[in-house]
Amino acid sequence: MGVFVNLNLSAVDAADAIQQLVGGVAQQAAVKDSAQMLTDILMRELILTTYVGEGVALPHARTDAVTSRVVAVGRSPAGVLFGPKRDIAHLIVLVGCPRAEISDYLQFSKLLLRRLRQPLVRSELMTATNADTFLKLLELSDVTTAAGPAAP
Repeated sequence: MGVFVNLNLSAVDAADAIQQLVGGVAQQAAVKDSAQMLTDILMRELILTTYVGEGVALPHARTDAVTSRVVAVGRSPAGVLFGPKRDIAHLIVLVGCPRAEISDYLQFSKLLLRRLRQPLVRSELMTATNADTFLKLLELSDVTTAAGPAAP
């Protein structure tokens, strides 16, 4: 599984962040239809915000647009507005997975949330200077990295 990392996400709202992160994984072999993936994740976000608190959002969808799980991670020092309460997310992890991948996806999400709920981990993620360090902090270091724009 390759992970796209953007340490300087420029989005101001959830839809823009989701679009930028889907754009980061669009060329991966597992993505059959990036437009459909984008639509599915945006529709999921409309049903119920994926802001989980403490500056973290996990936009996701089970979709026919991918053949295997794809992940994109964005960090926004300025923050991105999520949900009807306009919560501010600084760390955004986007996941697209095949519809049939239920238990693996739930296990992945559980482990990811466990890491992101740790204040020290979130603090270190906000100051990580490169994608490899960022992924190691998330304990996703065994994946291929495709880095987006670097931190300033």
